[in-house]
Amino acid sequence: MRAAARAVALLAALLVLGPRASQAVFHLAVIDEVMSGAAGNPNLQYVEIRMLAGGQNSVSHSRLSVFKCSADGGGFSVLIDDVPANVANSGAGVRWLMASPDAAAFLAASGKSPDFTWDSSATGSIPTACGMVCWGAPGFVPPNPPTWDASSPAKYVDCVAYGPYDGTAQPLGNPAATATPGDGTMSLTRTGMEMFSNNFALACPSPTNNASMTPGGFGPCGSATTTTTIPPGAGQPIAGTKLLLKANPNKPAKNALVLLAKDTGIRAGDPTELGGSLHVSTTAGDAFDTSYPLAASGWKPIGKPGAPKGYRFKDAAGPIKLVIVKPGKMAKAVGKGSGLGHTLGANPDPVTVLLAIGTERDCMSFGGGKFVAGKKYLATHVPAPAACP
Repeated sequence: MRAAARAVALLAALLVLGPRASQAVFHLAVIDEVMSGAAGNPNLQYVEIRMLAGGQNSVSHSRLSVFKCSADGGGFSVLIDDVPANVANSGAGVRWLMASPDAAAFLAASGKSPDFTWDSSATGSIPTACGMVCWGAPGFVPPNPPTWDASSPAKYVDCVAYGPYDGTAQPLGNPAATATPGDGTMSLTRTGMEMFSNNFALACPSPTNNASMTPGGFGPCGSATTTTTIPPGAGQPIAGTKLLLKANPNKPAKNALVLLAKDTGIRAGDPTELGGSLHVSTTAGDAFDTSYPLAASGWKPIGKPGAPKGYRFKDAAGPIKLVIVKPGKMAKAVGKGSGLGHTLGANPDPVTVLLAIGTERDCMSFGGGKFVAGKKYLATHVPAPAACP
């Protein structure tokens, strides 16, 4: 709650300060992914920042630093002392990327050009098993060049501690995430929006630069040329706006599904290459567990090529007719026909929904719905679950 209140207070302050402050707005953003070593190369590292609102692209003169555990000698290292420029695009869910060892090596390995780089052989590396990563700067207008105390985590916009971290205290005193970013296959990925939180889990790496919402990858787990694998528990818990299930035992062609979510935490990879899926299940009532593939061929980007605002899926022949996803804004799915797998002979409450789009997955848990046996189940305005199944 304190982290959420802090974000609200920051937004209010920016609105009050007006145009001058808006020239250096970057505070409503979080560290979204951390990876230390990939594709067999310990120098391939990255930190991805995700904006929580529009206008958060004035990031020049911010810093990226790492703090070490006492077992590694303690102390801190500044990886990027002065981010040299702003990024062009902004908006809720928009990302930008800092990576090592250099732009050419990272592009060759991941398929993505980082927005900024550091040389791990010169300024240091992200600790693999235990540490803390911090990014940002104090004040509305960061010093040029930075002159503030980089050894104080409280001076940064966001910090992520992991492993048995016992170094310089993380702001707000939150415990460190148990997962670490150094297994070489998975990245440490945020599962919530709270700043200074430990809501992180291992997921397929999806480094995303500011030029587009299309993520890169490093091999079988996150490659754009292979099948997406999402480990249990990975994904983004989001609030659900509406889930409507209709069933007609006598006329199954009239079975229907309508899903709607409006949440700033909604994420989406690039489904035009990896496809996606919609999974609807329950263990209550007449238990059902149905996964609907959303083939890559059915997806098209929304907006300008190279910088899509989201993705749209259409399949006139399949049970899922339409899916629209706009990261940071909304997700919608519509299904109809006998190919839908839900049954409504008994109350299915609660119903779990998993929407995978490329390398990203959003999850919802709909409970407290209205039920009419053999006809309809409707649940609305449910909060995000604690974690994805």
